[in-house]
Amino acid sequence: MLAPPPLQDPAFKVDRLTVTFPGADAGARSPIMDFSLEIARGEITCLLGPSGCGKTTLLRALGGFARAENTGGVLFQGQWLRAPTSDIVMIFQENNLYPWLTVRRNVAFGLPYCEGTREEKRGRVEAMLRHVGLEAAADQYPRELSGGMRQRTAIARALMVDPKVLLLDEPFSALDVALRRRMQELMRAIWASTRTTFVMVTHNVEEAIMVGHRVIVLGGRPMSVLLDERTDAIPKDRYAPETLALQRRIEDLIESRRV
Repeated sequence: MLAPPPLQDPAFKVDRLTVTFPGADAGARSPIMDFSLEIARGEITCLLGPSGCGKTTLLRALGGFARAENTGGVLFQGQWLRAPTSDIVMIFQENNLYPWLTVRRNVAFGLPYCEGTREEKRGRVEAMLRHVGLEAAADQYPRELSGGMRQRTAIARALMVDPKVLLLDEPFSALDVALRRRMQELMRAIWASTRTTFVMVTHNVEEAIMVGHRVIVLGGRPMSVLLDERTDAIPKDRYAPETLALQRRIEDLIESRRV
């Protein structure tokens, strides 16, 4: 994997973020209270941590979907993020494809809002289908696709609108091991060609190390950063001693904080 650019101008600056849920009383408050973190532009950041620690809530806050208290919030490219924006696209565990549209039409769904002639947009769709290996399935419907193909379609659709940030909430959790690893390779290949900022929540420690430039382990109540590790120098070889050692260290840390 190509080395990411150094952190200079962060994509996100989480500044004293506290998230509450509408109608929740103090006892049901989110685990995110007065939390701060910076996410670099143009690299892949993976978020790990025990279930229930607030990873997905943080991801939703980065997408402008979570309600933040007035004491702090999320700065996106230097501006307070108050609502979702087309510059940030979120992909959930469920790919949310439109079942009545073919792969090609799902991928092209957001293009009417983009600049370019009809021919240019058609060319972009075909290029994206080739990029994610879906050209042979372009006229199939979601029900006819494997899990990996549906997830590739969702990623391709997200990238067609040229977002500055792609947020992913355990996007490969439903896939078998072999397919999951192929999707990890695809994600690295997409990053290498686009330099899109990726932020991914995963429970798979190996996946975070293999995909990410940076691995952040979250935990505690309220949530805090337990470990913030650069993985640029770690071989992208799941059996390398350095990879296995880091994986063991992260797994032990997460297990020790499980509730």
